[in-house]
Amino acid sequence: MTMLERCRPYAGLCAGMALLLTAALAGAAQPSIDPLAVEGPVALEFPVAKAAGLPALVADPIDLEAARNEDRDREGLGLAPRFALPQAVSVSPENAGVWEDLDSRFQLWRHRISAPGALSVNLGFSAYRLPKGARLSIYPVDATGPDDPRGVRTFTDGDNETHGELWTPVILGDEIVIELVLPSESRHDYRLELASINRGYRFFGEDLADLLREKSGSCNVDVICPEGDDWRAEIASVGVISTGGSTFCTGFMVNNTAQDASPYFMTANHCGINVGNAPSLVVYWNFQSPVCGQQGGGSLADFQTGSTWLAGNATSDFTLVEMDDPVDPEHAVAFAGWNNGSEDPQQAIAIHHPNTDEKSISFEFDPTSTTSYLSNAVPGNGTHIRVTDWDVGTTEPGSSGSPLFDENHRVVGQLHGGYAACGNDLSDWYGRFSVSWPALAPYLDPTGSGAAVLDTWWPGLAGMKVTPSTGFYAEGEVGGPFANPQQDYVIKNLDDAPLQFVVDVDASWLTVDPASGTVPEGGEVTVTVALTPDVFGLPQGTYTGTIAFTNLTDGLGDTTRDAVLQVGLPELAYSFPLDTDPGWIMETGWQFGVPQGGGGAYGGPDPVSGHTGANVLGFNLAGDYPNNLPLRSLRTGAIDCSGLEGVTVKFQRWLGVEQPSYDHAYFSVSNDGVNWTTVWQNTGEVADTEWTLVEYDISAVADGRATVYLAWTMGPTDASWTYCGWNLDDIEIWGRDSSPSDLVLTVTPHAAPISIPANGGTFAYEVMLESTDQVTFGAVIDAVLPNGNVYTVRRLPTRTLQAGTHVWPNVSQDVPAGAPAGTYLYRISLATADGRTASDSFTFEKSSVAKGNGLVTGWDLYGLGDEDGGRDLPAGFALHGAAPNPFNPRTVISFDLPRTAAVSLDVYDVAGRLVRRLIDGETMPAGTRSAVWDGRDGQGRGAAAGVYFYRLQADGFSGAGRMLLVK
Repeated sequence: MTMLERCRPYAGLCAGMALLLTAALAGAAQPSIDPLAVEGPVALEFPVAKAAGLPALVADPIDLEAARNEDRDREGLGLAPRFALPQAVSVSPENAGVWEDLDSRFQLWRHRISAPGALSVNLGFSAYRLPKGARLSIYPVDATGPDDPRGVRTFTDGDNETHGELWTPVILGDEIVIELVLPSESRHDYRLELASINRGYRFFGEDLADLLREKSGSCNVDVICPEGDDWRAEIASVGVISTGGSTFCTGFMVNNTAQDASPYFMTANHCGINVGNAPSLVVYWNFQSPVCGQQGGGSLADFQTGSTWLAGNATSDFTLVEMDDPVDPEHAVAFAGWNNGSEDPQQAIAIHHPNTDEKSISFEFDPTSTTSYLSNAVPGNGTHIRVTDWDVGTTEPGSSGSPLFDENHRVVGQLHGGYAACGNDLSDWYGRFSVSWPALAPYLDPTGSGAAVLDTWWPGLAGMKVTPSTGFYAEGEVGGPFANPQQDYVIKNLDDAPLQFVVDVDASWLTVDPASGTVPEGGEVTVTVALTPDVFGLPQGTYTGTIAFTNLTDGLGDTTRDAVLQVGLPELAYSFPLDTDPGWIMETGWQFGVPQGGGGAYGGPDPVSGHTGANVLGFNLAGDYPNNLPLRSLRTGAIDCSGLEGVTVKFQRWLGVEQPSYDHAYFSVSNDGVNWTTVWQNTGEVADTEWTLVEYDISAVADGRATVYLAWTMGPTDASWTYCGWNLDDIEIWGRDSSPSDLVLTVTPHAAPISIPANGGTFAYEVMLESTDQVTFGAVIDAVLPNGNVYTVRRLPTRTLQAGTHVWPNVSQDVPAGAPAGTYLYRISLATADGRTASDSFTFEKSSVAKGNGLVTGWDLYGLGDEDGGRDLPAGFALHGAAPNPFNPRTVISFDLPRTAAVSLDVYDVAGRLVRRLIDGETMPAGTRSAVWDGRDGQGRGAAAGVYFYRLQADGFSGAGRMLLVK
């Protein structure tokens, strides 16, 4: 138990002691390992209990003979084959396993699962939600690292889905470990419940010699073989799947006319995917032999999990789902083209996983025919395509759901079943794509094009591929600093010859390095897009640009990325914590008060309190909303946003509402109280069982408007199911101040442009400060070096000036001969005691270094009324403190570094608990540095008003201070 844990019952008494202790231990070694940076099992890198000694949940032994008998019965019923036997359990970190402390920041929970006799194990979690900074890993009990070929699977908050489930890929072996790493502050902020242990008893990726007899037939052709050369794109669209951790089939990603990479995945209806179990779908990509003829050696490492059922039909035996996540570019998945016509293909090609083994390709060189399922009569009921016999390869159980391509590389059906196997010339039947089309069209032709055919799309098939797919985004206050000042892009050459490229940016505040070059065959080049010093002189606003990547060799893969720079950060403008009734307009059914925790006939019940405090605004605080409810709204009074831009609304939501075919919930905004814009409405069932923070951009309606109204609406509802309805708390409006400043700073060079010779020189400028009232401020003069580092020339002492205009006409700045060559940004920034800021800047050029080694020293300054001479680098470490203090909503913590050092800066509450890590071991250059705390914790939540402490650690130095957040 840590000291802070012991102190929790006496938090007020122990807070000071905790801070003194942490300060006293500042020189002690900090944890050298970041658990989140560990590849593979975290427990292997820390002194914790051995995995083999952990308590184990021992699953039921497998009755192989009984399973085989059941499989024969399932085959007779036309059901999908199985590879594993599910066993229902109810396991969570709160009722099983072992918790251990990794260090002061993270906690570890582990549980061992033993499945005697199993070839593989996979898991189904009925509840899964991880907070930021947490990770879940599953691996063999004797794993020694991240590259264990049996599988090391890791999941994070990026795997949180609205359905709240997680189904894992297989781990080969009979004994595994579940490992959960949580930030200490999130110890009770997660959901994890294991509901199913799925014990593999048939071949599914295992590479065990005694199982080779269960492998697919020897007549199958590995897709890596030359027969697959003309079908590389189509091969990349096919994956092997499992559902419910038990059944297996084949399926494929399918293209749509928008060609927007929507992750639509098709398989056979009889593979058993439905609305209820679609979240359990796991797709394995690129499970194929590395060597032609090996029919083994494939990897199950490329996978994605979870889906939503969209459409299905037993007549043509198809199912269409949408995967929870976009395909990973690293998996190089293609999107299969299709033909929705009714003509019979003249040739047929199948790409599939026979017996769900490594991917194979089969060919029928003769025309197909149209029949009923398992019938040879033409045309029968017209629902299926019959492949008379395979000329090369075959299909097997497990191939079900795989696509059938025509001679033009377009899908015409998916495998329903048949009698084909190695050693016979029997037929297979595929459900016709054309028969399924009416149900597929809304998804595969979202543009309403009426297209009859669509080609396969394989992103990055040839030419140049640029990753990541995200644009460039940076933000910061006027004058900086800016978060995310650079972004690395990787240009990959997919061609078999060198590729020449050029990268252009159309914004003066961006630079790119290298801007052109050559990528070798199959190679990669990293290009860095970064902010230029120009950003420090930009006024508040949103700036946009484009980064264009051009393939000069063949033009394939040309692409662009958007660039956005936000100067000026949003601030909290209005807060409604609902401690008291705000007096808004409530139509019948809406109430202010304490929710009673009732309702939940469907979905979850109401909460029993607000997110903070007791009260909420909600619809029927005593239970569910009624049937046949007309529109009933809660509307705010007029909110003045005339001085704001980039307005957003944040609030805590606890909502239950049936899908919109029956019941409705809306959030709307208006700037006149008459015309309303719907910002959000339920597009499916919502069944919140906890408070959820939501944020909506209402800038298009609210920016600069003196009267802004918000409305939450319940209804209309139908006459059947009822849910708990709206519950609201902690409503906030955020925006950037767009009102004219009453504090204006102007810095004007005497002779522009300024060019400093190699042996150094001096330039002069004028400073003018205009204020409408008396002002107390401190100022900092910085030189932003050509490499982007900031050198603090002078920190001016705090002074008070009367209202009016103040001018320093002749300020003189020395630039030493040893200063690096290039373009500098010279900037003066000031901050007032009441939280206002102002900044202005200009640029100058410095020629090559005449002497010395480029060290920045000797920057003497005269003429600003501070006669203590110039200032070089700080003489020692120093913590200047937070300003403003008290503050709302942000404060700046400044400190001196006499030399380059690794810096950590943390914020703690009065109980000694970590609230926010502002600087996490970052190596920073010498000079005066600073960090901004915006009054939010590490999860982005607003901190409560009160006293907070900050602690700086740098190269053996430690300092602490106190600050007050007011609201």
